[in-house]
Amino acid sequence: MKNLFLLLTLVGLTFFSCKEKESVEPTTTTHELDGTWNLISVTCECPPVLLESGEHQWTFDIANSSLEVVNNASEEFHTIPDEGSYTIEINTETQKLIFLEVEYDYTFENDKLFVSDHPEVDGPMIEFIR
Repeated sequence: MKNLFLLLTLVGLTFFSCKEKESVEPTTTTHELDGTWNLISVTCECPPVLLESGEHQWTFDIANSSLEVVNNASEEFHTIPDEGSYTIEINTETQKLIFLEVEYDYTFENDKLFVSDHPEVDGPMIEFIR
């Protein structure tokens, strides 16, 4: 009887240990900032900047810590960064974005992105849409 119990236990262990393992697909998380955003306005104690969607675009690539700025507007504005590639840092816990050695707050509201640098003391408030 003891041998039969031992044999059944071994068969059961063999059966369960040989069960095919399920493959688990790696999960990738996408950051809300990732992708292209169209700058539509900049407000501060300066002449207001109002743009049409597509005139000035910021494309965030969070995985590579980069920001690509494209300027399709006909004029240059001193409150908007020049066209080019920039290295950025993101802190998702504090919702801070650092580029050009300036720390900006970023928030999302009604499918819009707002990037600001102390607007309460005349820093810019930059508004984007997808």
